[in-house]
Amino acid sequence: MTKEYSKIMTECEHSPILDEIRGEYVCCKCGLVIKKQYVSPSYQINENTSNNFKNNKHYVALGKRLNMVDGLGSFIDYQYKSKFNDSSGRTLTPKKQALYKRLKYFYDIRSRYINQETDYNVLNLLNRVVAKLKLSDNIRDRAAYFYNKITTEVSKEEITNHIILIAMCIFIAIREYKHNAPITIQELANIFEDIGHRVSPRTIIREVQKVSPHVGNLLNPNTRKSEDYINRIISKVVNSNAVLERLFKYDEDVNDYKIYLQNKCFSLLNKLNIKKRGGRNPYIFAVAILYTSDRIYAKKKERRSVLTQKILSDACDCAEYSIRDHFKFIKTEFLYDKSIEF
Repeated sequence: MTKEYSKIMTECEHSPILDEIRGEYVCCKCGLVIKKQYVSPSYQINENTSNNFKNNKHYVALGKRLNMVDGLGSFIDYQYKSKFNDSSGRTLTPKKQALYKRLKYFYDIRSRYINQETDYNVLNLLNRVVAKLKLSDNIRDRAAYFYNKITTEVSKEEITNHIILIAMCIFIAIREYKHNAPITIQELANIFEDIGHRVSPRTIIREVQKVSPHVGNLLNPNTRKSEDYINRIISKVVNSNAVLERLFKYDEDVNDYKIYLQNKCFSLLNKLNIKKRGGRNPYIFAVAILYTSDRIYAKKKERRSVLTQKILSDACDCAEYSIRDHFKFIKTEFLYDKSIEF
C-alpha cells in the first residue's frame, strides 16, 4: 500500500490544492486525489475554564449555532446538494430522487424549529437588531449565549416576556465589549421600538434585576465611561456635512483635525477622574468634552470654532442645554489651569 501511494505521488508532479468541500488534497491539473485532509474541530471542550474568558468561541452549542434555531448539524447529503447517490456512488432512480429531495426540504425548513417557535422568533429578532445597530458577530453570539443560558436555567414561569429578555441580553453583551460597542441603552430601546416592540430602558434594567437571583450577576459592574464614546462621537461629528463645510471654509485637514480632537479629548478626560465627574451622563459629558476640545483648538488657531452647540446637538442627538450645562462644569474645573484657554 505504501509502495502504491509513493508511486502515485511521484507520477503526478503538479502541486496539490485542498478541496474544502470533500476535505481532500487533489492535483491542480489532473484532479488526482493525493490524500485526505483532517482538520481540527471549531471548538475544544474544556479549552478554558475561566469565568472571565470573554471569547465567544468558548461558548458553543454542540451540533448547532448559538444565534439561531438550528438542526442537529446533520443533512441528507451535503447541505446544498439536490442530486443524490447511493453508498456506491451510483445515482438514485428518479423516484428515489424525488423522495429524498422532499425529505431534505422538510428537514431543512420545518423540522429545524418545530416546538421551538419562540426561540426561533426571538433569535431572528436578535439578528435584525444586531444588523441595524451594526454590531459585531462576537456581540451577537455573546447575547445568544446569555439568552440560551437564562432560558435553560430559569423556569418558564419566571420569564414573562422573551422580547425584553433578548433586549437585556444584547444590552449585557454591549456593556461587556465597552468602547468596541458604544451603544446607549436608549438607542437599543429605540431600535426595538422601530421594529415594533415596546421596550424601554427601565424594563431592560428591571429584567436584569429579575434574572440575577437565578443566574448570578451577569451585568458588568464597571459603569460606562465617557472614554468609551469619544471615538464614536468624533466619527459622527467629522462625517457631518455641516462640519465638513466649516472645515473646508477654514482650510483644515480633516484627518489632522480628527487626530487632534481625539488626543485632546482623552487628555482632558484623564485630568477629570470619575469622582470629579460625579453622576453625569457619560455620553453627554463626552460630547461636552469634544466641544471643549474644539474651543481650545480654535483658540490655538486664532479663528472661530468649527463646532457649535447646535451642530453637536444635531449630530450626536442630545439637547443643547445639556451640552451647555456640562461645558460650564468643565470650564469651571479647568478655570485655574493656565495651560488651557477657552
